[in-house]
Amino acid sequence: MPRKTSTENPHGYDPKSDTVRVGQHDLARLLLMFRSLVREQEPGSWDHMRDYDLSFERLADAVDAAAKARQGGSWKGPDLRMRCTTTEPVYDWPDDAPYDGGTPVTWNVPGYGSHATADGPEGLLTSLCGFSWAQGEGRRVDGLPDCGECRREVQLGADRPRDAW
Repeated sequence: MPRKTSTENPHGYDPKSDTVRVGQHDLARLLLMFRSLVREQEPGSWDHMRDYDLSFERLADAVDAAAKARQGGSWKGPDLRMRCTTTEPVYDWPDDAPYDGGTPVTWNVPGYGSHATADGPEGLLTSLCGFSWAQGEGRRVDGLPDCGECRREVQLGADRPRDAW
């Protein structure tokens, strides 16, 4: 039986943090159902990292992290079996790095952490997660970004086979 939250709510809702406790198995089943739904959509009807996709990628991150924690490890990156792929026609994929095989750039924006962008004049102010900042606010840094969504996209892009593009 799962533990109750501090509010003793049997449904697992914590109003202080606005979170709901859900079992890993239930999240994994929800992800599988989402992937089935994806296959039924019209080609090009969803933009990657927008629409429902962003929420389900975050749920997949939670499932991955929980699975690693149960095995005594720490989450190092996404399990590609539960992720969207460039071979699914429902998605309209961005043309920039890392989706085109290029290498994204990591920027540190003071007060907002680090984010990844495509390397180029149009990608300098908007990150892979959609976060935007004014010119001159950030600076380039080495390594993976702090932002979970940006880091996942960089790792997914690096792990995808080049012929998928």
